[in-house]
Amino acid sequence: MFPYIVADIGGTNARFALVTGKNSGQYSIEHINILSGADYPTFSAAMQAYIESLEGVKPRAACVAIAGPIGGDQVKMTNLNWSFSKKQIQAEFNFAAFDAINDFAAVAIATSKLSSNDLVSIKKGEEIANANKAIIGPGTGLGVAGLVYGKGQWIPVPSEGGHVNIPPSSEFECEVIAAAIKRLGHVSAESFISGPGLVNLYNAISDVKGEAAKALSPKDITDTALDNSDSTCHTTLETFCGFLGSVSGNLVLTYGAKGGVYLAGGILPRFVDFLRNSSFAEKFSSKGIMSAYVEDVPVNMIGYDQIAFLGAAAWLEQLQ
Repeated sequence: MFPYIVADIGGTNARFALVTGKNSGQYSIEHINILSGADYPTFSAAMQAYIESLEGVKPRAACVAIAGPIGGDQVKMTNLNWSFSKKQIQAEFNFAAFDAINDFAAVAIATSKLSSNDLVSIKKGEEIANANKAIIGPGTGLGVAGLVYGKGQWIPVPSEGGHVNIPPSSEFECEVIAAAIKRLGHVSAESFISGPGLVNLYNAISDVKGEAAKALSPKDITDTALDNSDSTCHTTLETFCGFLGSVSGNLVLTYGAKGGVYLAGGILPRFVDFLRNSSFAEKFSSKGIMSAYVEDVPVNMIGYDQIAFLGAAAWLEQLQ
């Protein structure tokens, strides 16, 4: 099977790597190369450029994690002018196996391969082996996916769960959502639980407090909240964590995720301690008559740097 290519293709960069083997259950990921998508007219051209950089190494298979929906044989990128047929790519490069999967589905699959050293505990709990998992990742948007185990394989369940309506759990949150509706119209989970969502949330809270909102970036809001120099920014980050807890707990109920909830994305590592000490866990477990169902479910933040590569490798291994 080895070596094989894994890739993480976003709207700007195409990141490639080579999986050369496994050691104590961990993949050996080498020859990482980051290409600019704009420099290549097609996905095939980018793949060819990466293979040429390997200087004679002949990959036997490949799996690509792509930002955007995946359905059937034809793959069309959302933010790059690339489209291709999986079957044609497999034939062109004489791969024994080739597949393309959604990038957040790759994150979901990767959680099945993470060790305790790759995780940062946010909420303690008891993970049930081979039970369903839920994955949520605030970043530029809000990624949501499930992971289920059956017939010896882990299968991702991609979704557009980031676009569900945001759930209020207090009178204050109702007021904040009402203020955001006046500004935005529809208020989804992503409207608040994302980088741009932090700004939306800050603006709405400023409206509720009768203050003039400043022109702040997500980083401005986070930094000011952490040094506690602005009460509205502090309230914004606290409310962000509460909403994240509510939505994460809802995913346990939706997916039956007794195998745990995994937090991904580039935002949360900036304020781990704040998140632990926030209302996240309380909102997570506050589910009325179903509170007992969710309160023992563990929540961990993913601390593995090459998560899309890991997911692509795990998926390809299952295919062969």
